Amino acid sequence: MAVPKFDESLVAFIDDAETPADVESKLAQVLLDHGYVKDSFAPALLSREEEYPTALELGAHNVAIPHTEAEHTIEGSICVGVLRNAVNWRRMDDSDESCDVELVVMLALSDPHGHLEMLQKVIAFVQDQELVEKVLAAKTAEEVVSLAGPHLV
Repeated sequence: MAVPKFDESLVAFIDDAETPADVESKLAQVLLDHGYVKDSFAPALLSREEEYPTALELGAHNVAIPHTEAEHTIEGSICVGVLRNAVNWRRMDDSDESCDVELVVMLALSDPHGHLEMLQKVIAFVQDQELVEKVLAAKTAEEVVSLAGPHLV
């Protein structure tokens, strides 16, 4: 699997989102602005989220991992959203239930066979709740990358 791009330009601090679609649209726009995804990425992502929600209830700090098919990606990348106000998000394990999400790790992967491996990396990262807490407390994109980067790329 090719190593996805992840740097300070792919970190967003979001304080004005009210729905998962708000968050996903903002992060997808970051990826589009950098040329990592096609115009079809955001609509495909939003459609997939409706059918297959991506939130994980992990305890103190819940996370969402939105992603969609590789055909919508130009260059593999990860965009992280630190939500200053939690957003209620439908859960991956039970779509009838939801949880308040504070951290979003959006995957734009170009290798269709790399999704599972990358999801495993992300899940291992987000299960470290102390590390997630540090990411959420970060004041700069550089801090987020230095904390999360070694676990994601």
